[in-house]
Amino acid sequence: MLREPFKAALVELLNRVETPFYAYDLAEVEARAATLLSAFPRARFFYAVKANPALFFLRFLRERGFSAETVSLGEVFRAYRAGFLPREVLLNGPVKPPRVLRALAAAGVPVIGLDSTADLERVARYLPGARVLLRVNPDLPVQTHDHLATGRGTSQFGFPPEAIPAAVERARERGLAVLGLHLHLGSDLSRPEDFAAGYRVVEELFEVLGPQPVVDLGGGFGLDLDLAALAPRLAPIEAKAGAIWLEPGRYLVARAGVLVTRVWGEKVTRRRYLLLDAGMTQFLRPALYGARPPVLPLYAGGAEAEYDLAGPACESTDVLARGVRLPAPREGDALAILEAGAYGASMASTYLDTPRPPGYVWDGASWLLIDEPEPYAALFARERG
Repeated sequence: MLREPFKAALVELLNRVETPFYAYDLAEVEARAATLLSAFPRARFFYAVKANPALFFLRFLRERGFSAETVSLGEVFRAYRAGFLPREVLLNGPVKPPRVLRALAAAGVPVIGLDSTADLERVARYLPGARVLLRVNPDLPVQTHDHLATGRGTSQFGFPPEAIPAAVERARERGLAVLGLHLHLGSDLSRPEDFAAGYRVVEELFEVLGPQPVVDLGGGFGLDLDLAALAPRLAPIEAKAGAIWLEPGRYLVARAGVLVTRVWGEKVTRRRYLLLDAGMTQFLRPALYGARPPVLPLYAGGAEAEYDLAGPACESTDVLARGVRLPAPREGDALAILEAGAYGASMASTYLDTPRPPGYVWDGASWLLIDEPEPYAALFARERG
């Protein structure tokens, strides 16, 4: 749920701005960052920019010692814009074409995560001497949504463990500075034993490769993951690695953010719907990943009933939540879609010529506008003819 001061500020903001909009509780981000730093005092943290790429949060986390994990050229440029130095940025991802590598050569070369032999050869050709990590695909059946499981053997990510020794040797032959290994099992993982299984794969590689200067164990921390139970699982790797890197994203910002939307009608088919001014264009996770975000009414209503929450798109998938019990609202009453601080604003699109929503941060005393409302004119600015 929301902290009471933030909820009160949110209700006040509703009187001044149009919906839909994103709003963030800065104290929640700060508390999550402190929790991670306390749980893993020896680790170096790389914030996963894709979770929420707002420059405000990048600068905020950099001030607290975080580096930046990116998965695109645009995210690298964004990290540099936020003040990160190339040595503070890691670029992952399965495809890095020549145009991306040429741009990095000109702008500053971050640490590169190598994902395949083709990746390795191309990076060696365009970025000679680059600092690299080699990504391991551990082929493990972690428990998460299929779209979020990157460490299964059927995914397109990383080298199989048995291919890693030859890949490390080849990278060194090609003049790359091999820092170590990278492992990322997936997202929204809540069982320490899933992480432990992946860590064992890395430990087995130590027997062949020897100790490594860096082991990046990725992110994917579920919001309710027991960090105290996970931390001891890192000990065997910490004993044989010069440094441990971790890549939290959603864990830091999801619960800090809400999507605020108003109810503009009720409709009954074979199901009872509330019709909202926000939907899949503003918050894609329910349609894409089957996410079931908590919903908080920002009004005092009548008797409770069960509703599905439908957005304005002409798409049957444009439903933010199903089977939610809420007090009966009046037209114009507002709802807060919770746990929307990650992969909410970052995935918002202009599909159906819908402007992306603005973003506001509550710093405990006042609201800061961190993402301007998008004007309709911006939707057509790139077009010719």
